[in-house]
Amino acid sequence: MRWSIVLLAVIACGSKPPAVAEPSDDDDGSPFARGADFKPKAFGVEVKGEGRPVVLIPGLGCPGEVWESTVEALGEGYETHVLTLSGFAGRPAIKEPLSAAARRDLARYIRSRKLDRPIIVGHSMGGFIAYWLASYHPDLTGPVIVVDAGPALSGDMEEAKALRSKWKNASDEEFSTHTRIAFASMTRNPKRMETVIQKVAKSDRRAFADAIYEMVTTDLTEQVNEIKSPVLILAADGGFQKRIRGQVETIPDHEMIVLKGTKHFVMFDDPAGFTRVVAKFLTTHAE
Repeated sequence: MRWSIVLLAVIACGSKPPAVAEPSDDDDGSPFARGADFKPKAFGVEVKGEGRPVVLIPGLGCPGEVWESTVEALGEGYETHVLTLSGFAGRPAIKEPLSAAARRDLARYIRSRKLDRPIIVGHSMGGFIAYWLASYHPDLTGPVIVVDAGPALSGDMEEAKALRSKWKNASDEEFSTHTRIAFASMTRNPKRMETVIQKVAKSDRRAFADAIYEMVTTDLTEQVNEIKSPVLILAADGGFQKRIRGQVETIPDHEMIVLKGTKHFVMFDDPAGFTRVVAKFLTTHAE
């Protein structure tokens, strides 16, 4: 049970970590870095629809299908790019730090596909990546929607190492059991979460463990003031609201809304409220 409690605290967002991880270069100067045939290593993508581009990033261990209802609710007029991060939900892992690699590959992907200031939507770890992308590439992104995540996570270096070791070295049974316990506690909609948990359990343990370590030791709180896009933070109705609010206060144009009665998977627990708030934000910031 200790593992699941600590994992929830890390994912949901806690106090400021002691170290800052430097991002890798987003463009190596190669003509293929922005070519139309660029293939990202850090994620797979499913593209649907036509219109205003939207990039949707799931959280730790999760498949892109967590955004199915969101894509459906957006309806016509949007071209959705739904990611599944490498090493998660059955996708092959990469050796690089995943959040940094996803930020780099997303910048290249947006340029290579000629996406015009796409809307960026991220949940949990996906929200963390969204902050990173929008702050390091402020002219590349459109409106940003972050679901229950802050730009810094809880824990110190020793805790980060301990978490990485425990999840990386877990047996098949331990990994399955503890992901189930942890993720089941993150929603009030267990039926909707069941298929997600099954996919999370197929994640690569090293990738999962390293992603936790990377997030705990990466602090973006002093960088998010560089974000030029309007940012909507949709937070769960829990004990981490105050911490998230404090971490995002320097973002020039931001709004934070707490949906009552929701847990970490806000879009599962109040889909109507989630859709309503997102639709209003996108209408307000139509481009």
